[in-house]
Amino acid sequence: MIKKFFWMLCVLVLGVTFGYAQTAASEGALRRRIACAQERMYILSEMFNVNVPAEQKQQMKMPDECGGRVYKMPAWFGEELARMEKNKVVYVPDEKITLSEVDLWRQAFANVHAYLERADRSLDPQQPVVMSQLVRENVGNRVNLVATLDRLNKDLLRGKQLVVMKDSMEGRARSMLATLELINNEFFSTIESFSSPLSSRDKKYRQAVKAVVLLSNHLCSQFFGSAIPMEMPDPKVFKITRADSLLTMIMIVLGAVFTGIFVYSLLDIKKDNISHLYDDYRTRSESWAEDFNRQFITIDVKYIVLAAICLFGLFGLFLGWNIGGFLGVFVFLICLLIGAYVGVRIPASVLESLKRSRGNRINKQLMDSLILLANSLRSGMDIVQGFELVSRDMLPPIADEFGLVVKNYQLGTPFEQALDGMTERVDSHMLAYVIKAIIIQRQVGGNLTVIFARLVENIREESKLEEKLQAMTAQQKIQSIVVSLMPFIMMGVMFMFNPEQMFSFYTSFLGIFIFIFCCVWIFIGMMILRKIGEVRV
Repeated sequence: MIKKFFWMLCVLVLGVTFGYAQTAASEGALRRRIACAQERMYILSEMFNVNVPAEQKQQMKMPDECGGRVYKMPAWFGEELARMEKNKVVYVPDEKITLSEVDLWRQAFANVHAYLERADRSLDPQQPVVMSQLVRENVGNRVNLVATLDRLNKDLLRGKQLVVMKDSMEGRARSMLATLELINNEFFSTIESFSSPLSSRDKKYRQAVKAVVLLSNHLCSQFFGSAIPMEMPDPKVFKITRADSLLTMIMIVLGAVFTGIFVYSLLDIKKDNISHLYDDYRTRSESWAEDFNRQFITIDVKYIVLAAICLFGLFGLFLGWNIGGFLGVFVFLICLLIGAYVGVRIPASVLESLKRSRGNRINKQLMDSLILLANSLRSGMDIVQGFELVSRDMLPPIADEFGLVVKNYQLGTPFEQALDGMTERVDSHMLAYVIKAIIIQRQVGGNLTVIFARLVENIREESKLEEKLQAMTAQQKIQSIVVSLMPFIMMGVMFMFNPEQMFSFYTSFLGIFIFIFCCVWIFIGMMILRKIGEVRV
């Protein structure tokens, strides 16, 4: 038992010793990387120091533990350094000095060097760390770096010449400023790590330090590496030859031919179905034309269908032209199909709307017409003469309907059948009640004057009830209109303030999809609100 306990104790001691050694090794490796990054920032700062001789800048050697590399001042940097030193950009009133572009770069490198030096000191187990002082120094470090970056990113107008410091060092300044911006973000991450919970504070702090070390090494390599090419490429490289144009034309023609063959084959296979659809459409067109004539409207249905197809086709052509490519052609064809579907559906919808509107107008005239009919019957006229009196004294559309009944009767149509024809033409349940009452009276007898008086009273009460319901449901109707129009009004306002961005979005595939999706759901919401407020008497 004692021997077993002894071996367990030995294993525990070895494990703790190994873990401590591993932690110490990783800690030492991180501190060595920080020291190497510090040295590179020092070399960069010396390269930008105009007081250091050029000969000394040819032998800037890294320590042996950092690889021992020797950095030499690039050949292009001598003249560039002199130009940057002459470029005075910032006047500091407190110190009464004017900083040059070189001074700003040295300040940026010095800020990074100070951060790395502080990080190395904070990771030294032999030195105590005062948290409040560490936070204060890092905040000041970041403020200085932000101020330096703002000055370097600012374009200056000196006389008529625009000074762009981002174009310095043969274009290297742009990439180096981007790296410094990333280092600035890691400075902020370092400050944030101090307010993190104790369990994750050290981990976040080390991650930020490692990121700054990596970005510092990258900043050094950007300066000593190759520059971003600033010259324009040779236009001959992008020149399109006649052979290229001819090949493109041949491919377009072949694509059009094969597409035409495919469409012709598809139409030939579906020939019977297309013929059946055409015959059905022609039959429906004749029926629609007859129904329009019954509403005393003469119209060619094919113009309605063609107008819808042309409008959707123009809209699809506009969208397809802006989108371009195969997707633009696909959008154009989709719009044509939608236009054909809408065009076939429009005549029935227009006819239904006309019948409903005409029926409402007849309902408003029906009570006066029944009073006129009752008075004519009391004066000794028969029902046909009463209909003639209504057709003469009343206004359209009820005058037209009563006059058509009289004409059909005079041409030999039975009076009951002529009345049934008026029921088919007019969408009015009130008029249907009147016609049924007349037909029943002619078949079984009765006092038609009393019947008309009761119908007038019923129509008057029903009209009052409908007006009351319309007043009670007006809010729902207004809501449906507002819900349907407000998104389009807001879209129009956004087009007025930012037309380019809105136009580019709504001509893209995603914008078209979102627009169609929203239109569908707006239509559904409008119909639901209308159904909620719809009460039939």
